[in-house]
Amino acid sequence: MIDSTHQFIEALKSKEIKFSQDTTDSGKDVVSVSFDGNNISPIKMLFFFGTDSQDVSLQCFNVVKVPEGKTEAILKAVNGLNAHYRFAKFYFDVDDNTVTVQMDACFRTHDVGEICTELMIRCIQIIDDSYPSLMKALWA
Repeated sequence: MIDSTHQFIEALKSKEIKFSQDTTDSGKDVVSVSFDGNNISPIKMLFFFGTDSQDVSLQCFNVVKVPEGKTEAILKAVNGLNAHYRFAKFYFDVDDNTVTVQMDACFRTHDVGEICTELMIRCIQIIDDSYPSLMKALWA
């Protein structure tokens, strides 16, 4: 297990947050957590830790499924959210017609658990707060 992954897992355990852990074919550790928001449930996050223990990519896939004919509306909504939020990146995945939210962080060997926990909390709040805007774009 990569050291950064271990530090994050220890932080999750100390807060009694349930998680699962796996490794990708390329050797990256993946930690999965899931939360219920006020506007959307569940919010599933995957943390992909770099093999050098110096970075993480947090991915929330399939935040919304975009019906046919709504691409233009969702692109405008995603663009607006990207302009509004500082730490999160929203994008429309043309392969499966879904919106994904991504956050990245770099770090050294200390405070990894705290950094990743803060990313997780920010991501939950951003997705939960932005979900009504995404739904409005889809159904307006």
